[in-house]
Amino acid sequence: MIFSPNIVIQDTIHKRKLLSKKRCVQWLSLLENQNIFLTIRIICEEESQSLNYKYRKVNKPTNVLSFLIDNNPLVGDLVLCHPIIKQEARIQKKKIEDHYTHLLIHGYLHLLGFNHEKNQDALIMEKREINVLRKLGIKNPYKSNIIK
Repeated sequence: MIFSPNIVIQDTIHKRKLLSKKRCVQWLSLLENQNIFLTIRIICEEESQSLNYKYRKVNKPTNVLSFLIDNNPLVGDLVLCHPIIKQEARIQKKKIEDHYTHLLIHGYLHLLGFNHEKNQDALIMEKREINVLRKLGIKNPYKSNIIK
């Protein structure tokens, strides 16, 4: 099957979109070869915290949230919190685009059914992320770049 994505990007933070549909298609095409309907929303910390609490009962903002609506074809939302992502990229000494790429792939894997609740599941998911990121020329995000 040919990868035929229908991606909408809603950037509530930037006047000029930070992510392009073309780049997102490029990144996600390395994971799954199916038709998808995906909304990618870039939000502030307040909205992230509200959604995280409403759907996960965690009262703090988070870098990415995934919402699966249907899986045949795949329909879902990925919600990315720009201030958190920007801060993490700075602390971890990563390019912000590389961090967005990683989190978009991470969130998309959640939509595909991957999780990191158990250690073995986390290792499987991380391996997929690392392999895709390597193909894109991005270093392993799980090797710490944080200076202590």
